[in-house]
This record gives sequence, structure tokens and C-alpha cells, in this order.
Amino acid sequence: MPSPIDPRPAVPPAADAWRLLAFLTLLNVLNFVDRILITALAPLLIEDLGLTRAQIGLLAGFGFVFFYSFVGLLLGLAADRWRRIPLVAAGVALWSAMTALSGAARGFAGLALPRLFVGVGEATLTPAALSMLGDAFPPRRLAMASGVYYAGIPLGTAVGLIASGWLAPRWGWRAPFWILGGLGLVAAP
Repeated sequence: MPSPIDPRPAVPPAADAWRLLAFLTLLNVLNFVDRILITALAPLLIEDLGLTRAQIGLLAGFGFVFFYSFVGLLLGLAADRWRRIPLVAAGVALWSAMTALSGAARGFAGLALPRLFVGVGEATLTPAALSMLGDAFPPRRLAMASGVYYAGIPLGTAVGLIASGWLAPRWGWRAPFWILGGLGLVAAP
């Protein structure tokens, strides 16, 4: 029976659409694991690199958000014009390489510069992902697909806090950056 919201008959999504949704959601989880690392590791970064709380705030807050938002607008336009899968792959590769490089930082500048490029890479994901989901899912299932994709935000935040809380005491604050960067580089192709 047609929905009163969408009078077209329901068409179930293809199996490929579900695989795409699962993979894009996994990338979104990785995106938010990466995003929470600065906050989760802040006490260790302050102690080891001599950072101030204001510098942590710039890395995790204003500096990242401003750059991510501005570049996200441009990458949204790019996702409308270019092939989305290579765009996402390039973004994942960039943010993952820069995440791994963040683990080699020796001070604020050595952490800030890679984190700006992490923002560029991460800004490729959501515009392209939502566009791909819009192409893969029928209109009556698009809200559900978007909800699953956006579940990556709290899942990634939780995984990031748990993983960094487990890894950092054992192998230091650099290990979560290196491990996450490696996982993203494996996922990029």
C-alpha cells in the first residue's frame, strides 16, 4: 500500500544498496573515531607535547570545525560534479594518512597541520555518501538509510573513547593515531 507521504509503490532496496550502506556507515564510524581522538587523548597530549587547553580546543574545536565546514561546502559541489566513489576513496586515504602522521607530532604545529588535512579528507565523506545513498535507495527508504549512516556518529564517538582509553595506557598516545590511520588506508581502496 502506498504511503500517504509518498504515493509511489514500495520498491525494496537491492542487496548492493545494503552493502553500500554498511560500508559508508563503517567509514562514518572511522570518521568519528578519528574526530574524537584529540579530545580523548588531550591529557596525554598536554603532558607529552606541552600543549595548552586552548591549543587542544583549537585542534578539536574551532580550527577543525571551521576548516571542515568550509571545505565541506566545496566538496559537496565536487560530489555533484565528479564520480563519488573515487572522491570518497581519496578523502579516506588523505584523512587516514594524516591521522597516522598526527601520531608522529612533536608539538602543536606538527599536530595542527595534519589535522587540517584530516578535516579536508573527512569533509569528502558525508556529501558524497548521502548522494550515493540517494541514488541507491528508493525515496521511501532513504530516511532509514540516512538514519543508519548517521548512527556512525555516536558509534564512532563511543568506539574512539573506548579504543583510545584501552590503547593509550598500553602503547602511548601515538598508537591510536597509527592504528586508526592504518585501518583507514586499508579501507580506502
